[in-house]
Amino acid sequence: MRRLAVLSAFLTLAAVATLALPGREAEAQGQCYQETGFCIENPAFQEYFRMRGGTRILGYPVSRSFMLEGNQVQFFQRVVLQQSGNSVNRLNVLDRDVMPMTRANGSVFPGPDTSLGGAGAIPDPSSPDYADRVIDFVARHAPNEWNGRPVGFFDLFRGTVPTEIAFPGQTPNPGLVTLLNMEIWGVPTSQPTPDPSNPGFIYQRFQRGIMHYRAEQNVTEGILVADYLKSVMTLRNLPGDLAEEMRGSRYFGQYDPTAPNWVKRPAELPNTNMTNAFEPGSGGTVTAPPAAAPPAVVAPTGGPAVSIQVDDDTIDAGDQVAITVIARDARGLDWIAWEGDDTDDAELDREHRFDCNGQTECASVWTVRVTEPGTHTLNASAMTTDDVRSELMPLTLRVREASATPVPTTQPTTVPTTVPTAVPTSGAGAAPTATSTP
Repeated sequence: MRRLAVLSAFLTLAAVATLALPGREAEAQGQCYQETGFCIENPAFQEYFRMRGGTRILGYPVSRSFMLEGNQVQFFQRVVLQQSGNSVNRLNVLDRDVMPMTRANGSVFPGPDTSLGGAGAIPDPSSPDYADRVIDFVARHAPNEWNGRPVGFFDLFRGTVPTEIAFPGQTPNPGLVTLLNMEIWGVPTSQPTPDPSNPGFIYQRFQRGIMHYRAEQNVTEGILVADYLKSVMTLRNLPGDLAEEMRGSRYFGQYDPTAPNWVKRPAELPNTNMTNAFEPGSGGTVTAPPAAAPPAVVAPTGGPAVSIQVDDDTIDAGDQVAITVIARDARGLDWIAWEGDDTDDAELDREHRFDCNGQTECASVWTVRVTEPGTHTLNASAMTTDDVRSELMPLTLRVREASATPVPTTQPTTVPTTVPTAVPTSGAGAAPTATSTP
């Protein structure tokens, strides 16, 4: 197994946790938004929201904070944030086990294109030159101009996270900015593709979202994918084509005010409580108090600040996953480490340690192959040079049984009989609107 040495890009992520972005979201009293009627009350979600560009990037909140399969989550228009311990990650909404949509509201989106993972394509996160290689990969496959159209996909990608957050008072480093933007989008998983019914609509699929260029308005924005998942769960404002595609999903129609914990089929969504989750107002539905937001600076008497991240929190048995541990402490760090909590997977359960050699900020990435299905807990920790150890920082990794049936890699051949609308990307941070296909 190969490791990365210290990654300054990830350290930038850890160092900016207390900076607030000026803008419209700062005007909302108590982090509540009249556009949707929902509030951001979890301190860790508030931190993430500020750090990643607020409504411009994530959209408005469209749910309360609630428990979904053991994690505290909150839906925004374009992303679903989930918290495990003090770590905030994004639910991969387009994952085949969540909502691998290719049709919605008359639009036909490209499916994942496995040819992009061909020889020398998607960079290995454990390679020493990963940062440079992944920037080149995104630039090659997410063009600003395609077939004579100024689609602006790379510009949208590299302009996602505001540079004043990543580099306060500094000259932005383009490479590090791109790595920050990868946290929101991931890498491209399709080529630019026009809609079969409207050549003026051009889409590009990424790991965590779909970009949409509209020629008539000359605008490039992200599809409101999390809003669509909300519609799948609540059956409210659900387009017929998306309903047909998602009818067999374990999320379909689960939101039921007449059922205990408002979950219609609890066996399919264990450890879930959706009481009032999608009803406008404040107050969470979690069954336990949320964990506090991670501190930006650790007091000298405490242990190091530690976070753990994965590039995908739901994988198939036999797949590889990249696990990142980041730690900070002004006294200097001796080591950082992680290991599984009795997962019965030998590769996860052994300790993985990286020597920090007294640095005050330290990060490492491990790439491991996971073979044991189940819901696994990974714990990260760190030690200072004066032998003060951090508390364990947990993260949940879900591993599915290996699929016996290959997932389709091409978009459906059925062409919609209606012209797709522009509603899925109705303005950056636009409030959701009930729509119907013309």
